[in-house]
Amino acid sequence: MAWNNSFSLFKDKGISGDQPKLPLVIVADNLSSPMNVGAVLRLAANLNAEKTWFVYEQEPGFRSYKIKSTSSGASEKTDWEYITPEKLPEVLPGGYEVIAIETTDNAENIYSVQLPEKLVLIVGNERLGISEPVLKLATKHVFIPVPGPISSLNVSHALAVGVYEWYRQQQTNM
Repeated sequence: MAWNNSFSLFKDKGISGDQPKLPLVIVADNLSSPMNVGAVLRLAANLNAEKTWFVYEQEPGFRSYKIKSTSSGASEKTDWEYITPEKLPEVLPGGYEVIAIETTDNAENIYSVQLPEKLVLIVGNERLGISEPVLKLATKHVFIPVPGPISSLNVSHALAVGVYEWYRQQQTNM
């Protein structure tokens, strides 16, 4: 049986872990599961995102070991913090376009949208989606087409589709 060794493969392909930060900021609004927080952090570290903010009125009090175990160590390898909805507009980086993955009436298919080079990508609560104050920060809403009988994705899966579509587009444009 051959073991999957992504470290060797990526090193051989010139994709090493010492790449510069990418112009990607992730915002996760009111996630209710520490495992989803960990999964978001793992994605942020996979792409070497510039920053990840978790938006809450007050810190959720999750047990850190649940976040750490799901993130596979990414919680120590990526820049992240909790932030209030009121403070979020103050810290969003200039020159970045803010896009929400949300099924609103004016949402566009993510595969039909040219995503910007510098991106803030917002995802929301597992049941309720993105809160209105945070959603208002987005200049564009995108949805992920789901052809099967379950018309929604887990928040970390939706984020994975979004960030990797952005990454694919950036690689294509280089």
